[in-house]
Amino acid sequence: MAGKVDFFEVRAPSWEKTCYPPDVRERLEALLPAFEVSHGETVLDVGTGPGILIPYLRRLVGSEGLVLAFDLAWAMTVEASKKCVPPRTAVVRADVHALPCRSGAFDRVICFAAFPHFDDPPKALAEMARALKPTGWLVIAHLLSRDELARHHAGHEDVRRDVLPGDAAMARLIAEAGLRLAYLEDAPGRYLLKALKNP
Repeated sequence: MAGKVDFFEVRAPSWEKTCYPPDVRERLEALLPAFEVSHGETVLDVGTGPGILIPYLRRLVGSEGLVLAFDLAWAMTVEASKKCVPPRTAVVRADVHALPCRSGAFDRVICFAAFPHFDDPPKALAEMARALKPTGWLVIAHLLSRDELARHHAGHEDVRRDVLPGDAAMARLIAEAGLRLAYLEDAPGRYLLKALKNP
C-alpha cells in the first residue's frame, strides 16, 4: 500500500489540472445528476483525491446538507481542504477500510474514481455500507468503462493491478456487503453503479 499511496502523494498538487481538463470536467458535470444527491442530504465522498466533487456536492446538498470527504493520501487531503467551507463541509485523512464515522450516518456514499485502488474491496464495501443510513445509497462511478480504466492503469506500475471487478463479481460483493444492486452501467466513457442499503 505504501507505494500506491506515494503514487498519489507525489501527484496530488497537479492531479486536478492533469486529470480534469475542461473536456473531462464537462463529462463529470454531465454525470452528476445520476448521483441523485438531494438538498439537505449528508454525503460521504470516498477517496476524494484533491476534492474534485466537493464544490459540486456542496451546491447539491445546500445549506442544510453536509459533505464529509476523505482520502488516504495526506497531500490529496491538503488539496481537497482548499475547497471546503466549514462547518457544512470537511476533509479528513482516513482509510476506507476503517472509516472514522458512526454507523448509519450518511444518506449517500459516493465513491468516484477510487474503488479499484482499495486493497480489500469486500472490507471497503462493508465499511461504506456501515456508514449508510437504512435505505441509503452507494454510488460507485468512473469516467471510463471497466476496460478503459484497466488500460489506463496498465501504464502506471503502482496501480496497474487496480481494476474494477467484473459485473458478476461486483454484484456478489455488493450483496455480501448488505446492499441491493439497483443499477450498473459499464459503457464507453462511463461506469456507474448504484446500490441501496437493505433496511
